[in-house]
Amino acid sequence: MSFTTLDDFLSRASDRLDPIQGRGRLPEVGDLDFVDEDRMTSIRAAAVLIPVIPRRSGPTALLTQRPDTMASHPGQVAFPGGKVDQVDTDEVAAALREAEEEVGVVPDHVELIARSAPYVTGTAFRITPVLGVLPADFQPRPDPTEVADVFEAPLDFLFNTANHQVGETFYKGKNRQYIEMPWKGFRIWGVTAGIIRDLYANLYES
Repeated sequence: MSFTTLDDFLSRASDRLDPIQGRGRLPEVGDLDFVDEDRMTSIRAAAVLIPVIPRRSGPTALLTQRPDTMASHPGQVAFPGGKVDQVDTDEVAAALREAEEEVGVVPDHVELIARSAPYVTGTAFRITPVLGVLPADFQPRPDPTEVADVFEAPLDFLFNTANHQVGETFYKGKNRQYIEMPWKGFRIWGVTAGIIRDLYANLYES
């Protein structure tokens, strides 16, 4: 099964993901086999906003391309987000703050839906994905110091397994499989594709 309508997508998210506030039920996913025990004890909390935009032509997700100068995951496609700072009350607040700083999202204009499973990266971040709906007329205002490019990909593309290409690489002494979703010249892969794939599994396979 794959994406059908936005109403169905959001209904599934509300029913099957973790609530915006409160204790999470979904287990951690991601590159758990590539983070050693010592690094797990000092893992950094991070969060991303999965910004859904109900465009007239069909709902999309807003994505960014990170500058090549970034210390972690340079040049990669990502959802707006970053580390949880001391000013943040929780991961949800961090996702909203980062989205405002990176692409001009107004936190009060976001309809928060749910949290997806925490995603542990090989670079020792525990990322909490926060699903939210932006206004239908949203226009991004990217900060060039934090965002090299910004684009939208349709939900019916992202949440269709026919577009989930499987690749393999050698990483930290082990073979690692990853998902890749090329879209109009952008390479959606790695952590971001992993978050999308896990979200798909929770919404359409569970």
